[in-house]
Parts: sequence; C-alpha cells; structure tokens
Amino acid sequence: MSDIVENEEIDRDTVESDELERLFNKQYNLVTETAISLNKSYINKHSVSKALNIAVSLGDNSIEVYQLNNVSLSRVCRLSGHKKALTEVVFCPKNDNLLYSSSQDGLLKLWDTRTSGTCAQEFKDDGEIPKSYECMDVSQNGRVLCAGTQLVEDDAYLVFWDQRNPTPLGGYWNCHTDDITQVKFHKQKTEILATGSLDGLLNVFNVLEPTEDDALTYSLNVENSVEKLTWLDEKRVSCVTQSNDLQLWDTDKGDLLKTYSRDKIARSIKRSRDDDCYVVDAFATDESVVVLAGSQAVNGDVLRSVTITEKKLQPTTIFTKNKQIVRCCSYDKERDILVTTGESGLISVWAQGPRDATPQKLLRSLNKLHVKRHKPY
Repeated sequence: MSDIVENEEIDRDTVESDELERLFNKQYNLVTETAISLNKSYINKHSVSKALNIAVSLGDNSIEVYQLNNVSLSRVCRLSGHKKALTEVVFCPKNDNLLYSSSQDGLLKLWDTRTSGTCAQEFKDDGEIPKSYECMDVSQNGRVLCAGTQLVEDDAYLVFWDQRNPTPLGGYWNCHTDDITQVKFHKQKTEILATGSLDGLLNVFNVLEPTEDDALTYSLNVENSVEKLTWLDEKRVSCVTQSNDLQLWDTDKGDLLKTYSRDKIARSIKRSRDDDCYVVDAFATDESVVVLAGSQAVNGDVLRSVTITEKKLQPTTIFTKNKQIVRCCSYDKERDILVTTGESGLISVWAQGPRDATPQKLLRSLNKLHVKRHKPY
C-alpha cells in the first residue's frame, strides 16, 4: 500500500507583509513581560486590579500575584490552598489587596496579598449536595459574591454570598440546564448579573428581585456553549462561544446586535485557515469595541486585533512580539494598557505608541499612579 501523504493547508497570512503593516497601523508595543515559571505553566485565568496588581491561576492550583511598577513586573506573593483546579481569580473592586478565587473543590477563598498571601476567609455551601464551582465574580460595590456550578443532579446552581459571611445568602437553580461557565456582574449597576452556560443560554438577572423567576430579566439563546462573557458598556455584553464565534447583545432590549463567525474573524486578521484561529475576548476602548484574536499555527505567536465598525471588522493592531497562544486579556481604558496571558505562562503588558518608543515613555502615566491605602476588610 502506498504511503498516504496529508495535504492539509497550513495557516498563513493572506496578504504580504507590507500590506499587513499598512492595514494594521495602530501600534501597541511590549512594555514588559515575565515568565511565571521555567516550566511554561499554562495560564487560563487572570485578574488585573485598578492599581495594576495582576493575579494569575496556575495548573498546580496555586495563584501568583505580580505588581506592575514603572516598566517591570515584580512578584508579590504566591497563594496556595485549593485542592482541585482553579476556575477563577477576581480582585475585589473596592480593595486592590483582596483577591477572590473559586475552584472545583467547592470552595471560594478570600486572600489578603498584604500578609504573604494569607487566606482570610473561605466561602462554601454546606448543603446536602456537594457543588463544584466553574466560575465566580464580585459585584462592583464589593459586597456580593456569585459562583456558578457544574451540573449537579440535573441542576446547575448560582450561589450568592455576602462578602462578610461565609454562609450563602441563597441561590438560583432553575435557569440553566448544564454547567455554568460564566458569571459577570455589571460594571455600574451592581444589581445586574449576566450568566452563561454550556446549555447555550445567556441569562440576565436583577438580583434585587425576591425570587429567581422575578430576577430573570432575559434568557437569550446563543445557540452555542458560552465560553466567555464581557460587559462592554452600560447595556452591551459580548459573548465568545466555544466554537470561537463572537456575539454582541443588548441586555436592555434582549436583542442580538451583531454576530461574527470564526471564519469571518480569521479573514479579518488576514489568516487563511479559520480552524487554527481563536478569539481571546472583546473589550471597549473610548472610541470603539476591539476584538483580540490569534492563530495557533506554527509557534502560536500570531496575535492581532480588529475594531468593530458599522459594516465590517477593521484591522487594527499586530502584536509583533507576542510569544504564546493567548487565553485571556484585560484592558485598562484609563491608561490604554493591555495585559495578556496564555499557554506559555507569560504575563505580557502592552501600551500604545510608536515602534521606537521606549518603555518609559509608553508607561509614563504609571509614574503618576497613586495607590490608595485600604483598611483591612
């Protein structure tokens, strides 16, 4: 029998390098970068505080916390204590020194980074049915925690806590029929919560209502498993699906505003093979909504952004010094700084400016940053 030779197309750029430079003409430069270990630890979750503390979750169920100072990242502490896989890390919106984490071990933990990473509080549900948490978030006033569970005996739970009490306030369990993958509190309206699940639903709740039925404002059919939700502004939320499609929803009216398939996003970042391309996330700048996407082909170092316009996805930036497949990002609108983390265990900080700009010039606003001192919780 003759040898079978695979003739599978390799993902590549669809235009020449000079055309790429012309199209992707907004420059973001790598200001600083650090590897969290020598073993290329996979980072799939991170959180960035207002004071530019950066927490990343690691494969050994621990958390590393770094501080961005001028143009360097300095390690603050390492947090250990979860017995199963970490599923989320979230800084308290009201105190940069406090960090929450969730895990499949059925615990939420509150950490104080000022005390060498001491666990200050554990939150759990001691009900009859053990629960494994897949996601969590903290309301913008820092008072309410919410965690979403895996499917447990035909029910998936949203569990709520007051941040001062380790015993749950209560929960919802009728609105999702599969693992809950995302819970995201609104950035201004502390009572509004968006949730996403493997069941293909994006639900919007007003948690001040007395019952789950009253709280459910919209149940929106994504028609795909929800991978990531991000609040873009007062009413719009973006949804990345597990097949790397992107949707924008109006949560005031319950309308699907725009949808972008994986192949359309691949074409917009000028790559030839959509199966190799992925969506990191979407975020809002002062002027527009930006989509960050990349390609896993060859070295996995292709990372680009496009801007959503009325008619198309407009090429915006090529992150030329990217060295990894990126899994999550955080954008600081005030300072115009982007933080990316990913599969090679790198924390990368990007800032806008010309290619020949020095890191000091790119991050000059950090020199004016005054971190407010907080009283302990």
